[in-house]
Amino acid sequence: MTILGISVGTTRTGVCVLKDEILLDRHIHSYPAAWSDNKLRIIANRYRQYVLKHNVTAIIVKIPRLKNHTKAISQLLKRIEALATEYHCEFDLITKSELKDVTGMRSTSELIEYARQLYPELVAMYDKGKANDHSYYQKLYEAILSAHIFQERQRVRAQRLAQTTE
Repeated sequence: MTILGISVGTTRTGVCVLKDEILLDRHIHSYPAAWSDNKLRIIANRYRQYVLKHNVTAIIVKIPRLKNHTKAISQLLKRIEALATEYHCEFDLITKSELKDVTGMRSTSELIEYARQLYPELVAMYDKGKANDHSYYQKLYEAILSAHIFQERQRVRAQRLAQTTE
């Protein structure tokens, strides 16, 4: 299973591609322009490029709390869901609160440290982010943890299914 993890935002978004516990791709993308239909297309097309390049089979999106959903975030989420449907990808959403619950972490810094421990290739980025308290890379860590948790949930489901068919 190839998972596209997204920590959604209208100004900055974190994106990763995870396959069989291997982090294939990871990026922060910034979109400083004001919200518009054109900006929505640009962001959605960026996600489409990841789906096509890596043959993504699932998309997990870390979303803000529901009370923090703006019209722009809602439009973007609809577009991502449509993208998942178009390419026959599984689609799911997760919140930061769920990330903390699943990992047992209590703070953003603990989540970041946990991601760094899971994926040692993040060490250089982690060290680079210390100067700004990791705020620039926070969405990337959230995307990575979202994809990791989705992957683990799928593995557990597959094991349960295998046990019931034995």
